[in-house]
Amino acid sequence: MDPIIRLATDGDKESVLELLNYVFTQQQRTTFRRDSKYWKWKYQDNPFGNSVLTVAEVNNRIIGVDILLPWEFKVRGSVISALQPCESAVHPDYRGKGVFTKMRIHGVENARKQDVRLIFNFPNKNSLFTNLSLGWHYLGKIIWWVKILKPANVITGIISTGKAEPVEIDNKYSIDSYHINQVAQRYVSFDGLLKSNRISGFHEWRYVMHPNRSYGMVHLEKDGDNTIVIFTVNQNGRNREMIIVDLIGSTENTVPVLKMVLDAGRQMNVGFVAIMNNIRFGTNELWKLGFFKRKLKNMVVLPLDLSLEGIIKSYASWSLMAGMHDSI
Repeated sequence: MDPIIRLATDGDKESVLELLNYVFTQQQRTTFRRDSKYWKWKYQDNPFGNSVLTVAEVNNRIIGVDILLPWEFKVRGSVISALQPCESAVHPDYRGKGVFTKMRIHGVENARKQDVRLIFNFPNKNSLFTNLSLGWHYLGKIIWWVKILKPANVITGIISTGKAEPVEIDNKYSIDSYHINQVAQRYVSFDGLLKSNRISGFHEWRYVMHPNRSYGMVHLEKDGDNTIVIFTVNQNGRNREMIIVDLIGSTENTVPVLKMVLDAGRQMNVGFVAIMNNIRFGTNELWKLGFFKRKLKNMVVLPLDLSLEGIIKSYASWSLMAGMHDSI
């Protein structure tokens, strides 16, 4: 029997969560499980609006789900509405039958009706081929900068077969969303880069209200300029991984503020610190602090507004932050 492809309703919540947990328990790096709090935070409280949730149904049973998370970018002061595919799952009994492709097409068609102008994604190797077959543009592997602080712990983490767990961040690094908002508003830029639109409520939602993950911040004020770094930490076996998820404010002090982050990492006993390459903040200077480059995670884009095709399809046009990735 061919599945019915439709938009999800409130009554599908428990079935969708059950399917996501069943599928991702084996695939994901971390131990967390999706629950009602996670559903509310991610799909109902998002300041950018409502997600597009598409499900596949067979005999009144949800056997597939494809979720497009709303996002917004700014370029030269103009707001661009976007969606990010964030959680897609098909029950093992129905894989290889085109269910995922049908759900994704259905979701994109509904996105067009909502005046969404672009879709971006960081697909794993399983879904990359399907995205490309549907006409998405491959930007390539994302460049990361990595600083090793404890080589032995990093090696232990690499060979660990367990799941990583988010670490509770010490109160001295607590997120001050009011201050973050002030700094973000002060340093509005009209350059030609695609940057996350830091609307009212964004930082609170993304970093303070997250039900499963803790975030911390480091703030540098130097010569009248303010720069804020937001980070999260995972425990993976004996190794702790610090991931920088956001840079906010002045672009003049990237190296000195990351020196402070490295100090914080040492205090928290992390094995390495990683940050996505960001053209706007000049992270290609991080070799001065002993960071080295790695290419991790795929990035693909689909311009629905063809007037944006030129800028969207250029990797150099994106001011990338790990906080754009829904699972970090």
